[in-house]
Amino acid sequence: MQYQYGALVGNVIAGGHGSGLGASQLSIPNGLYFDTFSNSLVISNYNTSRIVWWKIGDYNGTIVAGSFTGVAGNDSTSLNNPVGVSLDPMGNIYVVDAGNHRIQFFLSGQSVGRTIAGITNVYGTNMTLLYLPYWVALDKQLNLYVCDTHNDRVQMFKRY
Repeated sequence: MQYQYGALVGNVIAGGHGSGLGASQLSIPNGLYFDTFSNSLVISNYNTSRIVWWKIGDYNGTIVAGSFTGVAGNDSTSLNNPVGVSLDPMGNIYVVDAGNHRIQFFLSGQSVGRTIAGITNVYGTNMTLLYLPYWVALDKQLNLYVCDTHNDRVQMFKRY
């Protein structure tokens, strides 16, 4: 069955004010998660190495993880080209930190993350390593699924 939508016109709901570091700007938004509880988007902002929380209808977003200055890094508060992003039911954030070959976990409301998959700045083919991961998803038991892109595989990491 085919669906025909006709001529759709999109509405800008986040960014749209040129590429940059400002609160109303995005720079290569790459990943997106819609949080139904807060009616917000959680956006991985690739070029500024940050995660932005953007409530639908607001003019500005709020940085919730990563760089405030737009500089990439590899410590527990920094990201390097984040792509995929997801949330669990408690509001914790899971970030695919592609440039660091890892998945970072940020407790709700916290800006210090911890690596839960991969090893920071180490890529490879064994089962503990990732190579430019790009997407992450969670199941109902909060097991983590990672698109390990340059290893041509999807890995599952059990919660416990």
